[in-house]
Amino acid sequence: MSVARAAEVVIVGAGAVGCSIAYHLAKRGQRDVVVIERAAIGAGSTSKAAGGIRAQFATELEIRFSLEGIEAFQRFHEELGVDIGYVQDGYMFVLTDERTLVKFRKNVELQNRWGVPSRIISSEEARELAPQLEIDDMVGASWCPMDGHATPNDVCMAYAAQARKLGVRFVEETVVTGMRSVGGRATVVDTIGGAITSPCVINAAGPNAGPVARMLGVEIPVYPKRRHIFVTDRFDEFHHPTPLVIDTGSGFYCRSEGQGVLMSPGDAGDVTDYADVPVDWTLLEEAVDKGIRRFPVLEHARVRSAWAGLRPLTPDQHAIIDWLPGVEGVFCAVGFGGHGFQHAPATGRYVAEWLLDGHPSLDLSPLSFARFQDVSTAVADAGSVLSGVD
Repeated sequence: MSVARAAEVVIVGAGAVGCSIAYHLAKRGQRDVVVIERAAIGAGSTSKAAGGIRAQFATELEIRFSLEGIEAFQRFHEELGVDIGYVQDGYMFVLTDERTLVKFRKNVELQNRWGVPSRIISSEEARELAPQLEIDDMVGASWCPMDGHATPNDVCMAYAAQARKLGVRFVEETVVTGMRSVGGRATVVDTIGGAITSPCVINAAGPNAGPVARMLGVEIPVYPKRRHIFVTDRFDEFHHPTPLVIDTGSGFYCRSEGQGVLMSPGDAGDVTDYADVPVDWTLLEEAVDKGIRRFPVLEHARVRSAWAGLRPLTPDQHAIIDWLPGVEGVFCAVGFGGHGFQHAPATGRYVAEWLLDGHPSLDLSPLSFARFQDVSTAVADAGSVLSGVD
């Protein structure tokens, strides 16, 4: 598909984050926007997400992003006219050692200060919420009934549809092949459908954010990691509904998916290019082994489907929302670590403010590139048990 020759804003990536930015820009009046997507709208990491939406985060900024997102999802049908299947059936983090329990107590204290109704509960209370839970090795759990899930693709498509109505142009099945700065005043984005020039280019390419930035000669610290999700057939032996349960010790998580069970063994290996991510069925055994240890009844379940996607990590496992260093007019909203879907509403609003008003109404400096000057490229341990389940 051919692209326009020029636009005021070009967004690379039509996942939840890119579509939300496009919608919020158009809603504010900036409608000369082109969104370029290498596949179909929402077909990348957004379509591979489990759809989790939670307020149980360990930093003030992420909690505030989550609370804004929760409010947006609650009124999503009213604002955008789409039923996204949003339910608030809770998140439970299973805690199996005292060190992790101490971390989560501190997190809960912070969450409570922002009005999040999370709390530390006993193992016995946890089994009341998930009756088939194995609790012998537990020291407690972190629970929040406000948390829940929705359908990521429906959210993404709704943002895109409303953005289109407001004048945003979407160009699908179009690969970006290169980018170059023109005298520091604009950036030319080369695609298989032609070149487009813009004074403002937004990198919202999810796990492909690194290769996109590399086209401009800049290395950014975004490292994709594979995640797999398996879904069982209807499984009446499992208690439904069971909230999302995350085993912080093993990385396993699961929840009811209708009358079946959605489950994942956690991250698996590094992937750092554009390649599609096929399902590695050898990981099913790992998922089942971890699952049975936490929910013994899963031994009798039969898996009917699976999918794999990429979770873009940064060294400290927090997103990057900032101007690309050394290149005029290129903005990044990347590295959300699997939380891009649920944080898309807030990201879209604050990026639109930044571009149109010159600054966002919330201090986003903790998400700047500057923080990585003295940070190792190894994935930090801090907060790791809170990542990868959404």
